[in-house]
Amino acid sequence: MGEVANSAITGIRDPEREGFIASTLFSQGWNITLRALDFDQIDQLCSKEAVDKATIILATDLEGLTPAAIAELKSRGYPVFLFAPKDSTPSSFAGAQEFPTTALELISLMRGSLRAPMIRAQAQSAPTRARTIALAASASSSGCTQTAINLATELSLLGKRTLLVDAHAQAPAISSLLGQRGLRASVRHPQISENLWGMEISQANLESDLGQLHSARSEFDFIVIDLGTLRNIAAQLTGKRWESEAFIWSSTYADELWLLSKSDQLSLERLRELLRELSQNSIKPALVAVQSMRTPGKKNSPLDQSFTQSISAIKPARVIALPTDSRSVLRAESERSSLYEVNERSHLRRCLAEIAGQLIS
Repeated sequence: MGEVANSAITGIRDPEREGFIASTLFSQGWNITLRALDFDQIDQLCSKEAVDKATIILATDLEGLTPAAIAELKSRGYPVFLFAPKDSTPSSFAGAQEFPTTALELISLMRGSLRAPMIRAQAQSAPTRARTIALAASASSSGCTQTAINLATELSLLGKRTLLVDAHAQAPAISSLLGQRGLRASVRHPQISENLWGMEISQANLESDLGQLHSARSEFDFIVIDLGTLRNIAAQLTGKRWESEAFIWSSTYADELWLLSKSDQLSLERLRELLRELSQNSIKPALVAVQSMRTPGKKNSPLDQSFTQSISAIKPARVIALPTDSRSVLRAESERSSLYEVNERSHLRRCLAEIAGQLIS
């Protein structure tokens, strides 16, 4: 069964602002079930029994709107966003925000992890120091976790305070691969090695983990997030499952999203599908295409050409090719350590070290 589209109700007097909000949400796959001219229309609709609660987007100057009416909507289970014009006089509406001015700002507010006011306020107030890189794969076994581990390691070796985050909801693996069993249980980030710390996002501690991620943006130089395999982007960005929260957070705050894919037929097919979905959903981070496990040899091989053709539609900010090095990777996994520790001269390790050097320059 397909994912049910999110729905919204608007109650905004200013036609220009209402049109911007309605058209932006519609472009992202939302249904606009009512564009109310006064609160009475909203109240009548919401008084009816409904299985799915539409998100209600209001302006403080909507005719008939009162703080008590908003409280009643929330008590019925409706998510409510309340906006006030920038130059409006102070009102009795607590928690009203300024209208978003860009499509990405509006969409970010609608997405799951930003529905918590405490997290939203923290995100707005925290100064940003870290450069955040999220890594995701179009298909399983693409080297996403090993790339995240070793990129973070190389950044830490260059003297940068780096936080390595395991956000692979279905199959977290960093703690096992590095022998760091305390990643999930720790209240704060346990230190893995000099300049390198770790954490794991879990369902049990989701709100606390997201709060720590926000704090980390002002505490670290780099944050490297392993998102694992990405599927069904629209459903993840608009859904309410906890497994989507790390991707929603990354789509709002990360500076780059690295998309890893091998060059075999199935991986490229899934990569093209993923890129089509991303082209239809606005996210903040720049997209970086990563050809993983590339067989050493002549450049511009037929597999290289297939990869280049697959990513051409998105015009990525950068294209990275990572060589295959199964022997060193297997040894690192066996010894629960990084490539730097098991084989400093590994081709893959040297490639990631070069990339880390470019990131800090």
